[in-house]
Amino acid sequence: MAKRKISSLAPLDFETQLALMSQKVKILLETRKRRHVVTIVAGLDDKAVDLKQIAKDLKKYCATGGTYKQDKKFGPIILLQGDHVEKVKEYLTKKLGIPPENIEVL
Repeated sequence: MAKRKISSLAPLDFETQLALMSQKVKILLETRKRRHVVTIVAGLDDKAVDLKQIAKDLKKYCATGGTYKQDKKFGPIILLQGDHVEKVKEYLTKKLGIPPENIEVL
């Protein structure tokens, strides 16, 4: 039997919600090659949630390109093209249930 993909609209189980609520998430902007701005989401635990699925949902929500990567400095990150700090913060609080006090914008 094939695995089913869980969409972001599906309710999360209790353990996943608890893991998300206890995480400290950092959202930062970085300029690459002098003029390209990217939004980086760091601090989400890749063992508790499926970061690839969250990256896919964030790309749809922000209508932009992006990827999931392992970074040397931050660990697992989601990288989005452009300045999407407010949209990412809104997505994390409303869709994933992360408290706003656990989200740090740098």
